[in-house]
Amino acid sequence: MPCKLVRRGFAFTRPVRYPRPMRAILATAALIAGCKAPAPPEKAAHGPAASNVTVAASTAVPPSKAGSLVEGAAVRPHREEPVVECPATVPDNADDEARVSALLDEANKQIERMQYGAAWTCADRAGDLAPTSVEAQHLRGAALAALGREPEAQTAYSLALALDPDDPETLRAVADFYVNGKGERGRDALRLGLELAQRGSRRAAERRRRNQPLVADLAVLEAQALNDLGRSDEALSRVGTALRIAPSRGDALHEKGVALFDLSRFNDAKGVLQKALAIQPDDAYTHQMLGLTFEQLGDVKTADAELARAFELAPGELSRPVVIPVAEFQKEVDTVVAMLPAERKARVRAIKIEIADLPDPVDLAAVTPPFPPTILGLYRGPVGHAAELPAGPADEPVSIVLYRKNLARAVKSRSELSEQIRDTLLHEIGHLEGLDEDDLRRRGME
Repeated sequence: MPCKLVRRGFAFTRPVRYPRPMRAILATAALIAGCKAPAPPEKAAHGPAASNVTVAASTAVPPSKAGSLVEGAAVRPHREEPVVECPATVPDNADDEARVSALLDEANKQIERMQYGAAWTCADRAGDLAPTSVEAQHLRGAALAALGREPEAQTAYSLALALDPDDPETLRAVADFYVNGKGERGRDALRLGLELAQRGSRRAAERRRRNQPLVADLAVLEAQALNDLGRSDEALSRVGTALRIAPSRGDALHEKGVALFDLSRFNDAKGVLQKALAIQPDDAYTHQMLGLTFEQLGDVKTADAELARAFELAPGELSRPVVIPVAEFQKEVDTVVAMLPAERKARVRAIKIEIADLPDPVDLAAVTPPFPPTILGLYRGPVGHAAELPAGPADEPVSIVLYRKNLARAVKSRSELSEQIRDTLLHEIGHLEGLDEDDLRRRGME
């Protein structure tokens, strides 16, 4: 969230973002997978081919044969990837149009079954036969993304958009890739995902016969991107569109709860997240958000129970917070300050650096819309130019605050915690020295 150039203001380090419920996005002509993680890879089939359109599994090269020397130079090992057969059955006398149709139908079925290796083979063969097929390219992208082959998925999606930049189903699939793909999504990826979802929404609205599930999907994607970009007030409006179409849609209710939580409307968030859990009772991420909401409401016992349930449901995806005592946390801060050059060190030591478990509601409400409760740190002082130290008699004292619990939840290990404390503190010191959010982003300190 860019900070305005004002004499007195607040600047914050990015909030902790939590994963969303696993879900599938249904396209009109193709089923596009929207899940966070792929199913375990299928075992490559052996034996006789099951159809006329198949790819046989290859055999890996034994390690003992992996390399050789040619005139004294090392030769890279030969590598063959196992390929999963496409189970589509096509008659020998079928023309290319019939083959493509059968392959795309089968790719859809395999994605629905979360058999992404087979889906990719089917879609890839369809793309070979019909290189200008938008459906083949975005099915290739969906399967590759689910298999964790993101660079290839990005290329496939880009090709689909190049073939038809206004197709709402393709826009939905590519927006989902940029908003909900694996790994950390940076601000630019979220902005791109938002723009694609917004374009898809406009195109879907222009159709004479509106596809309501498609409209809802795109609205949810917009809300997700807006929440992650710190624009939760706008996210509420978009997720409201989805819920008017599908009131019992669990992922939309989850996203509405996230928006309300980020806007510090904790009682409202609690009610919405509880509705979401009534629909998807085993969704770890909704339990997690509800736990954080109860924590903000002061109900520690219920918060702990909800958070424990979240970890129980998704032990391989959610990490327990790396909480350290305040004294140990203070040593981390002191270490960072001690390593600063003399002039910077003197400037930092002239202000107060606080350690708090969670943000003060007064600080969150200092801007409109409010800061999300999951921010990692906050700078209180002039934004956009260096603070004058010592402060004048009419000025409030400049300070930095770091949030111990939020930082503990942003990492997976003790070493990561040390790095995050350092990065958050240096980010806030950047504000002290006159840098705004865009300046820090250009320095890789977002």
